[in-house]
Amino acid sequence: MKLHTQIKKFLLCIPFILIALNAESHTKSESYSNWIIGKSNVISIITIPLHEVTRLPYAENKDITFEETFQMHANESISVFNNDKLCNLDNSQVLSAMDGFVRLELIFGCQPKSIMKINYRAIFEFSPSHTHYAKVYKDDILMSEILVNNATNIWQIDTSQQLNENKNLVSFFVLGINHIIGGYDHLAFLFGVLLVAGSIRRCVIAVTGFTIGHSLSLIGSTLGLIEANGKIVEAFIGFTIALMAIEYVIKKNPKFESLLIKNFSLILFIIPFLGLVFDRISLKISLSYFGICFFTYCYLNTGKILRNIKTNAKNYLLLSITLIFGFIHGLGFAGFLRDSGVEGNNIVKPLLSFNLGLEFGQLCIIALGWLIFRKTKHLIKEPLPAISSGALFGIGFYWLILRTFV
Repeated sequence: MKLHTQIKKFLLCIPFILIALNAESHTKSESYSNWIIGKSNVISIITIPLHEVTRLPYAENKDITFEETFQMHANESISVFNNDKLCNLDNSQVLSAMDGFVRLELIFGCQPKSIMKINYRAIFEFSPSHTHYAKVYKDDILMSEILVNNATNIWQIDTSQQLNENKNLVSFFVLGINHIIGGYDHLAFLFGVLLVAGSIRRCVIAVTGFTIGHSLSLIGSTLGLIEANGKIVEAFIGFTIALMAIEYVIKKNPKFESLLIKNFSLILFIIPFLGLVFDRISLKISLSYFGICFFTYCYLNTGKILRNIKTNAKNYLLLSITLIFGFIHGLGFAGFLRDSGVEGNNIVKPLLSFNLGLEFGQLCIIALGWLIFRKTKHLIKEPLPAISSGALFGIGFYWLILRTFV
């Protein structure tokens, strides 16, 4: 009866965690643009998150707005060539944008021939991991979709050709791999999963749950079925990392279990109060923080009860927690596809390709991590595991606090 009650409480708090799913979100270092090729000019409309603009060195100048800051930077960093001849920047103006974003329109004066080149270097100097997604149109027809990163040279567009769909899908597959490899918070979580799992069988169970969870939220968010507050999603990703570290410490030191459960739950209970006092979160969002507090207490106590019960029950709990946490991480993955402008009938194949890239990258990381662990297992002795779990908790808790209050 006690186990049944704990599991009921464990499941009951899930809606509280998801209650903050009501706003636009964006989680990675990314920007987007639409390029329209006309008869006498080329128009570019660029959308970039405001927090990316703050990376620019002259963003600290209080005499100009962030919009003007990015406008100055874009004017210097973006150029168009028509048959290798530089096109003049005829006009540059700031457009209205959603909260947290900057939109800019650039108009280049030229009469595009069959070959056009674009040199896009905005933000890359100050954020090497930045990704830019561009869509090129001519006569209302999508001609090209381009993923630009710091290693991308000048991109060449043949305006006489149609969109190469297979090449585009490969780009989304590669982007999915880059997302998981470049997402240090996701890597930290996967490392925590390896620590907690402890065996190859349980690793497979954990990865299965995580895959199902983030696939569901990635699909739901990209299709517009779920809307998530990006800042809170990022904060909760930090929470998932910290909780994995706590669980590992409890696993290795059961005598500290009650103390760790009570203290960590208390800290999670205090965070939303401070967020409300300092006006960093709304009352509605604070409910989701109270939800993860309740969730943590129930989950860790459920694990405590299951410790002396058959292994299958523990495996089901591991599958459940990684599925739930995968759902949260998937909301972070979804930001790119949702904000990039991929929509309508064009969304299914890029979504599938992007998700396959995520899975491939994730499996490679897990396999490599497990291989390294097996080869060096005889060298891994205390206090190294304790230090690793402590560092993991510090990183996760730091991200939780930073993304909540900053």
